[in-house]
Amino acid sequence: MSRLTSISPAALRAVFSPDSDDTLIVLLTFSGSNIVGDIKLADNYTQRLLETDEDIIYGVKSRGNDYLFLPFEFTLPTEDDSAPRASLNIYDVNKQLLPSIRSLTTAPNVKIELVLASNPDVVEVDFGEFLLGNIKYNADTISGDLTLETFENEPFPSGTFTPSYFPGLF
Repeated sequence: MSRLTSISPAALRAVFSPDSDDTLIVLLTFSGSNIVGDIKLADNYTQRLLETDEDIIYGVKSRGNDYLFLPFEFTLPTEDDSAPRASLNIYDVNKQLLPSIRSLTTAPNVKIELVLASNPDVVEVDFGEFLLGNIKYNADTISGDLTLETFENEPFPSGTFTPSYFPGLF
């Protein structure tokens, strides 16, 4: 089933109409065993979240969570029969995310959600948990591939009928 059937008319207008007053915002949540607390990013902002002596931090407040504005772009997965795959480029010019990325030893989980700027507490589309792999970074950009965990290389059935596991058969 297409994801367009579950999206609200206001979100469809924000995507397809150049005259729309609303904007669709992409929210990313990075989690995993190597990440202390979740890292939450948004590709746009609706308000000022924090002001310090050195910086002003903008972002989106959605469902009680602060999503920091950090420009990024990604290609959405296609809806064909192949395993979903997307690519992600994060423009981390002020180095907020880079220390966490450098400390990773396993692929982090990435949850992708789409919300409207006018109502960020309602998730229009949830793409579930992806794994961020093939991570590369330089002075300005962090990039990687978003994939789903695949089970196609796992043996099926997982067990084997041996005397140690199934003594009643022998």
